[in-house]
Amino acid sequence: MLESLPASEGNLVCFRAVGTLTEEDYTDIFIPVMTDVLTRFEVFRLYCDLSRLLGWDETSSWETGEVLHSNLHKFERAAVVGGPSWAGLALVLRDSLPRGAYEFFTDGNQKRALAWVKT
Repeated sequence: MLESLPASEGNLVCFRAVGTLTEEDYTDIFIPVMTDVLTRFEVFRLYCDLSRLLGWDETSSWETGEVLHSNLHKFERAAVVGGPSWAGLALVLRDSLPRGAYEFFTDGNQKRALAWVKT
């Protein structure tokens, strides 16, 4: 399940993944939220808490990261918080984002990650 977090504000988009991500999470939550911020702002920032992620449907659109990859010119920075099962999706995110514009944080550092992405 993907949750859009209340910390989202302005051009900062905040998500938390819990359990297994599905195609519906991508099409019903991720795409509409990202489309909204991409149409309203010239650049965006992204915060992802993957500390409770168990996995994702590998046949889904999560595998391509297309919405992020096709909007690299609008990307400013990202903070990704991870737990034990986050490595696969973190790699998808990393491969979809410009080098050096993101930081990875271990679980328990959510506040630090959010503060970093806001600076």
